[in-house]
Amino acid sequence: MQSPGDIFVPEILIPSGGVFLCILMLWGWMWSLRHRRLLEDLPTSKAKGVFIGLVEVKGTAEVESPLSSYLANKPCVAYDWGIDEHWSRTVTETYTDSDGNTKTRTKTESGWIRVDGGVVLEPFYLRDDTGIILVHPEGATFEMTSVFDKTVGIADPLYYGIGPAGVVPDSTYRRRFHEQAFPLHAPLYIVGQARERKDIVAPEIAADKNAPVFLISNRTEEQVLRSRGWSLLLWAFFGLLFVELGWIIRDLGIRQIPANVAWPGWFLPAGIFAGFLSFAWMWQVFNSLVDLRNRTNRAWSLVDIELKRRADLIPQLIRSVQAIQGYEKEVQTALVALRNQANSRSGVGVEGLTYPMRVLAEAYPDLKTAGNFSKLMGELANTEERIALARGFYNDQATWHNTRLERIPEGWLSRIMGFRTRPLWSATEMERAPVRVHLQENGGTAPSITTTA
Repeated sequence: MQSPGDIFVPEILIPSGGVFLCILMLWGWMWSLRHRRLLEDLPTSKAKGVFIGLVEVKGTAEVESPLSSYLANKPCVAYDWGIDEHWSRTVTETYTDSDGNTKTRTKTESGWIRVDGGVVLEPFYLRDDTGIILVHPEGATFEMTSVFDKTVGIADPLYYGIGPAGVVPDSTYRRRFHEQAFPLHAPLYIVGQARERKDIVAPEIAADKNAPVFLISNRTEEQVLRSRGWSLLLWAFFGLLFVELGWIIRDLGIRQIPANVAWPGWFLPAGIFAGFLSFAWMWQVFNSLVDLRNRTNRAWSLVDIELKRRADLIPQLIRSVQAIQGYEKEVQTALVALRNQANSRSGVGVEGLTYPMRVLAEAYPDLKTAGNFSKLMGELANTEERIALARGFYNDQATWHNTRLERIPEGWLSRIMGFRTRPLWSATEMERAPVRVHLQENGGTAPSITTTA
């Protein structure tokens, strides 16, 4: 008859260990699913159209003074280099066999140990077809390109030429030199938190403790998503494997139950694991749909923000240009009067005009209406482009939101939970009419601006 202790170990500990490992795999699966759906749900923003918040951008790595990588001497914006040394040793250990006898055995242990290396970073710019945005890479997860990988022996000049002078215990005198980098002008895929820069009015991407992800990758978005998909499969596979092994080892390895008797019971833990996996999927899908809906609402509000900016900024700019135009008119009128006075030779001679003309020149040194109008037109174009980018960003977000709600099987869940599709931004009849800018002469001097639809 088995003692309680003999029953406890196979009946409880082994299956419980499998369940514990299964829970860890389930947590990893949920994290990977959340991360992958987040990357899928983010539309790609243009560098000029980046708004504050979590963003996804694509472009090339640029910097005014590029770094030179330590091993490959390759121009880059960031690099991670390392030197690993190989070791091997033979050890003797004492163990107890199944009969309770104490025995000894020898085995060989080996591995690699880091002996030198480091990560070198600096702020850089991401450039696309609309402009650039500053990126602070500290705190990001990096997926770099390998630019150097070489394993050498002690006779190679690289061994001591770059590596440290000392060696590790039990060294086999083999070293591996490896380096990864973000090469200059290389395409990058970045997902991170955008914030306002402190030096100028512009966004930048940097680490944020509240951001769910900060990724800088040399891979494409499709490659990143594909790798996350494979990780989902691996988490689920090993979760099922661990929970099954607990029952299989208990039944076949310890209780010695014939396979034709034990195998029907093995479906139970697999069914329970599949049930938890389904529940976790519905949980993550619902949360991601809520997050997607909120970000779609935010994208809509960004359009209103840009429209409000236009309504506040452009009239003020026009008033400023018109005010400067009025000042220049006064200067020109005074100069004409003085010039006529000098030509008429009445009252004051030409020499007497030097002081007042100098005072006018010093008071209004740079009053040039043409340049001010040029700046105004540039701001008009920039404002309209920002509005167009905000509308495009919303349409991208709303399109993916609607796609999520219509795909099977998550579309079924979205209908049960009451999610609704969002309309895309479209122009009204008035907005489709061309906007004309009228340059009107103001008192015979410089033109003023009025706009009509």
